[in-house]
Amino acid sequence: MTEKIKTQFKSLFEGADRKAVFAVLWMTLVITLYFYFGIQDFFEKSFGRFFSSPAELVYYKYVYHNFAAFFFFFVLTAPFSVFVLKNSAEETGLKLPKKKLSLKIMLAALIIAPLAGLSAAVDTEMAAMYPLGGEMIFYSAGFFLLYYVSYIAYYFGWEYLFRGFGFFNISRKYGGALAIAVTTMVSALIHSSIAGFGKPFTETFSAIFGGILFGFIAYKTKSIYPAFMIHLTLGFSMDMLIRLLA
Repeated sequence: MTEKIKTQFKSLFEGADRKAVFAVLWMTLVITLYFYFGIQDFFEKSFGRFFSSPAELVYYKYVYHNFAAFFFFFVLTAPFSVFVLKNSAEETGLKLPKKKLSLKIMLAALIIAPLAGLSAAVDTEMAAMYPLGGEMIFYSAGFFLLYYVSYIAYYFGWEYLFRGFGFFNISRKYGGALAIAVTTMVSALIHSSIAGFGKPFTETFSAIFGGILFGFIAYKTKSIYPAFMIHLTLGFSMDMLIRLLA
């Protein structure tokens, strides 16, 4: 009976790529862990009593949220990729094999992303939510620096999981189109109330197009860095523009 079950289980993998299968399962695991132990609500429930100031709590719970994404999406995932799936750094987009193309895209991001950030900044729902860290970000240079260092860590972890680890492990066997579709579906739904984050409709809907674009850029450049630069520049410029226009 046991041998029969083993045989049937092995048959599931016929025609499948094990790296792609285990990559999707790993993404499911770390996103689940992140949702229960890495987001701002977990921090507030666990440590909220230690903060007397509401502004301080808002600030630190989002700093935690940002660094937690880096931890779950990169610090835990990279060793799994290297030691279990036997991927090299280049195979998950951690190098720049197409330097000229990547540099052109990153330079263009410095111009185009702030324009996209401006369109988001004039959206009332977006302006009410961002910057997530609240007014305390701007209390001092130290608070500003810590928050945006955590911001960089957040976006790097996010892009590594979706446009690096997930995208390249799926696309190697099944092609770029399916890899873009799968990673876009997951990353977009995380923004929605389905995953409990409840971002504004504009942001969640835009994440569909953003996921397709970032996936295509990863496909063309074989790297996560151009998409990371665009995502980071977009988020940072949106925060600054909302602050200036408030």
